[in-house]
Amino acid sequence: MTLLKNGAVVDDPWVYQAANAATPPDAPVIVTLDDWQHQHRSLRGRNTPLGIRLRSDQPPSLIADDLGLFGVVALEFPQFKDGRGFSYARSLRQRHNYQGEIRATGNILRDQFMYLDRCGVNAVEVEDASTAQAWLEAMGEFSVWMQPAADVRKSALQLRNTTQGIGASRRRFESTPQTPKSDADEVAAAAAKVRSFSQTYGHLTAQNLLAAMIKTEFSGRIAVVSSFGTEAAILLHMVANVDPSTPVVLLDTGKLFGETLTYRDRLIDQLGLTDVRSVQPDPARIADLDPAGALWKSNPDLCCQIRKVEPLGPALDSFDMWITGRKRYQGKRRAVLPVIESSNGRIKVNPLASWSRDVIDDYFRDYDLPHHPLEHDGYQSVGCMPCTDRARPGEDPRAGRWRGQDKDECGIHETPAGQSLTSSEL
Repeated sequence: MTLLKNGAVVDDPWVYQAANAATPPDAPVIVTLDDWQHQHRSLRGRNTPLGIRLRSDQPPSLIADDLGLFGVVALEFPQFKDGRGFSYARSLRQRHNYQGEIRATGNILRDQFMYLDRCGVNAVEVEDASTAQAWLEAMGEFSVWMQPAADVRKSALQLRNTTQGIGASRRRFESTPQTPKSDADEVAAAAAKVRSFSQTYGHLTAQNLLAAMIKTEFSGRIAVVSSFGTEAAILLHMVANVDPSTPVVLLDTGKLFGETLTYRDRLIDQLGLTDVRSVQPDPARIADLDPAGALWKSNPDLCCQIRKVEPLGPALDSFDMWITGRKRYQGKRRAVLPVIESSNGRIKVNPLASWSRDVIDDYFRDYDLPHHPLEHDGYQSVGCMPCTDRARPGEDPRAGRWRGQDKDECGIHETPAGQSLTSSEL
């Protein structure tokens, strides 16, 4: 079997334990539910990671109390029309808050990739390398979600209904006859671009993808949006190597750490960036909605809206593409982050989407890049000062952001248009 995980063919360290085997192998092992029920005492004593395999008639509730012991849950799909595996994946992610690997195995069609993705499956077993290539191609061919699922991204039907409604409203209030390009046409054009770029450039490394976008496809019409946070130096270093005059947008909310602004200045000097733009919120909006500067405490979503989301729109008006440094390993909604997507009529590229923390650490070391001053003090992810805390050992890297609140994103990547069209990453 060949394993696809996070959009790439990877080495699979896990092995399946033979039925009723007395002694599991030394490698990380995936056992059946029956074996777990009969051998759980001896299996708990193993020194190597443990996973479990569930048939389509074995719901996750059967292992709910033991889920924390398993690094992998493998869901069997006995036939492509048996949809229980999708429901099990959603149950694992939503009801049981399972954070480990969920893999699909068995009779699955490549057309089902996007729904597997949306239900929380992040690895798929396929027969061989040629089948894997077909799946990789499928990830670039499909750019609209067909079925609704657990996340907030709209399905094709919802998107069509929404855009038709917007177009109708616009036409009702037009005072003179016009034939503007419809919202549906814009959506279709964006989807076509995403598919085309995914197929043409999706296999490239992060550095080569940036070069293609900055130099070839969007010369003079592309910008980087950077928080100048703990990992920002990598993306900015790559961009500077392609073209140091590429515009870089920093949303200076008025609540940033002083260390972040110092770090910004240091990276500008060290990397030779020549067009870094610090974009600030509208003073009138701040005076109207946050005169005391404490909105972050009473209504953090609105605070982010007026300090980040609203200023970003005008800052990107002159660009057709923007680049972000988001990564899947940062968890939660970023776990299924595509490399190429569409947002508000612009193409958005996340070249580091598949990078792990180890790869990031290696890059900092190999290129002798400076770290954010707060990183050594326990801050793994840095945003605005009032809403950023240190991450505790073993926590998600972004656990310190908006701690204690039901919030994990500022909103600039969470608008409906930003979620509507994505290519699955390649």
